Amino acid sequence: MLRYWILRRPDGTPAGLVRVCGDRALLTLSTPVEGRFTLFSEACAVPVTPGSEACLSAPLALLGDADGRMTCFAASPDAGPVSRYLDRLSRIYTKKEAPAPEPVDISQNSTIEVEEIPGTPVETTDFGDDLSQNNTMETEPPADSVSDTAHETAEFALLLRRADAFYAQFDPPDGTSMVRKEDMQANSGIDLFPQQFPGARWRYVDGADVLPHYEGTWRSENGAVRILAVRGRAAPRPPRALPGFTRYLRDRDGFGYWVKITGTNAP
Repeated sequence: MLRYWILRRPDGTPAGLVRVCGDRALLTLSTPVEGRFTLFSEACAVPVTPGSEACLSAPLALLGDADGRMTCFAASPDAGPVSRYLDRLSRIYTKKEAPAPEPVDISQNSTIEVEEIPGTPVETTDFGDDLSQNNTMETEPPADSVSDTAHETAEFALLLRRADAFYAQFDPPDGTSMVRKEDMQANSGIDLFPQQFPGARWRYVDGADVLPHYEGTWRSENGAVRILAVRGRAAPRPPRALPGFTRYLRDRDGFGYWVKITGTNAP
């Protein structure tokens, strides 16, 4: 299944696209981004070079960082919060920077035997213990795909321009599509606004005719309320396509959201 993730800076501006097809991911930058890039699955992680395909089973998110500071982030709807991947990245590079073992003194009378399994390639990496032997990275695309490079580059550029225009204006064609709510698979890892709504239960909602958003249920002292949150940019007033979204909150990951709260006892 072919999917595209929009790569965004901490302020929400687009920085590129991640093209995901099965177990392969290709990062294309629209503007320069400092630091390194890492692709995550639920249990593994591999480094990513812009313009070169990376191979990882069931990828979930891509994180860019410089000296431990997030520079950009892109994720699938099933991914967790960015703080989870920052923590995993910190542990990966802590392991990588651990002191190397003392070299072994091999004398003329010492031998080392290496058992080779026929048909099994030997792969090495120094990226960290989160890498498995089955997760390899290709630094160059296959030879038979070189002819498609120009076409794919144009395709990425077109998608990025459309995404940038959408988020800059934040004016979807049908503002009522929010109430249609095509149910998607719940993501138990979502934890938005823990200070404002402690203990709220969240899920991510998206669909062909639905504006991507988060839905939450929170029980306060006055009763249960329903929360809708749409990622967007700060402004003096809410976008006209989002009636009732009167609050603007920032989450711990640095992203901002327009929020609407409904219920008989909504604060």
